[in-house]
Amino acid sequence: MRRGSGADVADAPGLPLSTPERVRVGILMMVGCSMIFASLDATAKLMGAYYAVFEIVWLRYTVHVMVMLAVFLPAMGLRMLRAHHLRWQIVRGLILVLCTGLSFTGLRLMPLAEVTAISFVTPLMVTLLAGPLLGEKVGMARWGAVALGFAGVVIIVRPGSGIFGWAALIPLGLACANAFFHILSRKYAGADDPVTTLFFSGLVGAVLASFALPFVWKTPAPEHWPALLLMGLLGGGGHLLLVLCFRRAPASVLAPFTYTQLAFATLIGIFIMHHMPDRWSLVGMGVIALAGLYAVGVQAWEHRSRRRRVAAGLATRPMAD
Repeated sequence: MRRGSGADVADAPGLPLSTPERVRVGILMMVGCSMIFASLDATAKLMGAYYAVFEIVWLRYTVHVMVMLAVFLPAMGLRMLRAHHLRWQIVRGLILVLCTGLSFTGLRLMPLAEVTAISFVTPLMVTLLAGPLLGEKVGMARWGAVALGFAGVVIIVRPGSGIFGWAALIPLGLACANAFFHILSRKYAGADDPVTTLFFSGLVGAVLASFALPFVWKTPAPEHWPALLLMGLLGGGGHLLLVLCFRRAPASVLAPFTYTQLAFATLIGIFIMHHMPDRWSLVGMGVIALAGLYAVGVQAWEHRSRRRRVAAGLATRPMAD
């Protein structure tokens, strides 16, 4: 899911052991997250016709912070604010607010489903960056997934067709920024409490957007306040639900279900915004989803292979006297 990484939660130590029942609940939660984030994007697109991007970003993150304080501060106290790697939290928050700004800008200029589809090349961008930044070995199977995903983007954008033009670079830039966000989250997974990480993500976004607020502020119309506040609730609530679902099921199990966001975005675009993607856009979306699912399958196969090799090594190791 392009709204943040489960890496800071999924790889954290001390999580409860997944059981079939917990995994099923985690999958349902992930589908719920996908619906929430698709709804957030749709609301941002509708409000983007009336208000500047930075005003919408500020409202989204300010409500996010208020939700976090209301839900977790009574239970955790000041421990919620204790970040052991503050510099990492700030950098991570800066990248996340960049992702949000690019997302909301892209939604002003392009249809919801197409923006969502192009941004879903994030897992493939992570594959590209995992080698140089994390030292991970990337095999031919993963490179094949990357090539297939970018073929899907080309099908949607159709360079030279004049359909999207330069605007298509915005969700592609979002995918690149989101990939760095995922890489950073993976590298420092477990460094801080996941709740602390989510809080600082919202806080950095709210503070950064505040600098631009005096230059772009437009007092919202009374009928728009419910939608603007709903964006903050959807953003904060969606990230909290993301934490909970990664506490119930492994990331490799949940990853394929993140693509339900693309289905929700398409349905919202059709029935609420009255935009039906054309045939080639639908083909491109399918290719990107197929590439992502293929990459998830390759990762799961590599993980099982490593576990078998480790188990075989333990089985052949001579017992100590």
